[in-house]
Amino acid sequence: MSPLFLFPHVLLYNIGMRVPSYFTNHHKELLAIAAMKGSSVYENEFNKLSNLKIFRKENNKPNVSLNDIFRFGWNSFKNKHINLLRDSIIKNVEAMIDCRDLSKGYLFYECTKCDNFHMTGFSCKSRFCSSCGHKYRDERSLNIQKKLINVPHRHFVFSLPFDLRPYFWKCRALFDVLFLSVSEAFDMTLNKSRKDKRDDRKVGYAAFLHTAGRSLNMHPHLHVLLAECTIDRFGKRKRQFYFPFERLRKTFMYRFLSNANEAIKKTTDNSLYRDFNILRTKILKQYKDGFYIHGPKLDGKTNQLKSAKDTADYIARYASHPSISEHNILELNKDNNTVTWRYEPHETPGEIVTIEESVYSFIGKLIRHIPDSKTHVLRYFGFYANRASRRLKLECRLVKVSFISLKKRNLSWRIMIMNTFKYNPILCHCGETMTLNINLSYFGDYERRPGYG
Repeated sequence: MSPLFLFPHVLLYNIGMRVPSYFTNHHKELLAIAAMKGSSVYENEFNKLSNLKIFRKENNKPNVSLNDIFRFGWNSFKNKHINLLRDSIIKNVEAMIDCRDLSKGYLFYECTKCDNFHMTGFSCKSRFCSSCGHKYRDERSLNIQKKLINVPHRHFVFSLPFDLRPYFWKCRALFDVLFLSVSEAFDMTLNKSRKDKRDDRKVGYAAFLHTAGRSLNMHPHLHVLLAECTIDRFGKRKRQFYFPFERLRKTFMYRFLSNANEAIKKTTDNSLYRDFNILRTKILKQYKDGFYIHGPKLDGKTNQLKSAKDTADYIARYASHPSISEHNILELNKDNNTVTWRYEPHETPGEIVTIEESVYSFIGKLIRHIPDSKTHVLRYFGFYANRASRRLKLECRLVKVSFISLKKRNLSWRIMIMNTFKYNPILCHCGETMTLNINLSYFGDYERRPGYG
């Protein structure tokens, strides 16, 4: 062996390559081999090594994952609260814990020029998983963009008073009620003329359910991406630029309270029904202007969202992964059974609130936002509804179908790693692209579990 490979950092310094001080001699030797194959191979190997978990702290990247936290505390939490856990919670949490676990199954890639190899574990397909949720978010955003037509859109937010929020966890039918009430509010306030009704004129919108605030509190609300036009049964389009917000707020309030009253009466006990009726009377007196509705134009002037595509990405992101980003998880203290995390309140932008709490308290806050397996957190209405697709045959789409197809092809695990972490996982340090060896892959007892929703 060349003396330089006994001291690989010497070779790297001589050819002008950067070498982090925290790399071991083994890692420096891999970099030295890669450097001899060209700068692109070197950069790929450098980024691959820099993203190893042992080096993530040195690169100022989150070193604590949700997987780490749930592997540590889930079994104890589950044993203590097993009678309170819904099946969808257990299914999604345990799928997330097993995500990319090589003991459950893997694909084996080998280099034909050297003895190097790469194994990638199977993904869990759960939106509660930060890794799999990232892909699901991109797929969902593209599916939304595929439906949108080339007209201005508005981003509405329908929210509820604080006193109503706890009822959603006692009566999960209220999530359906929230969608229904928003739909009825639009139907009852827009296109009221006889001609509009005769021509079956409708607006089109996509509604997204979010259940958590930034502090992981209970905050069910709907984000609505609505096209500023209507389409009749003949396919004729008409601009819809005026929205009667005062009437919309009041109609939304009355319809929600009425629908919620019926749902609670049918699905819960009498005591909860009586409590809700008392609260309902109080709210009708207190909120004379209706519930909160925000609906700015997407022009980049009134908010940070400049287009319908931006909004689709924004709201799909929160509907497609856990209620907290792993960048906001600061520390897992296994000795004290605590998690330290942070968030930025909506009310005071720029302020950072840091919370240290029990692992089990943190787990409880997160898992309550996992919906039931048959609950759809994204729903289409009006001319965007699947059953009304005939209305859009002659419409000009916002995004070309060919562009959507290209973007979907880029959602493979290898390309997503390349786009996110800037390295090709199957490019060997010797410069050869590894190939899949099915015979050495392991499928065993691994069961790929579909995500909820």
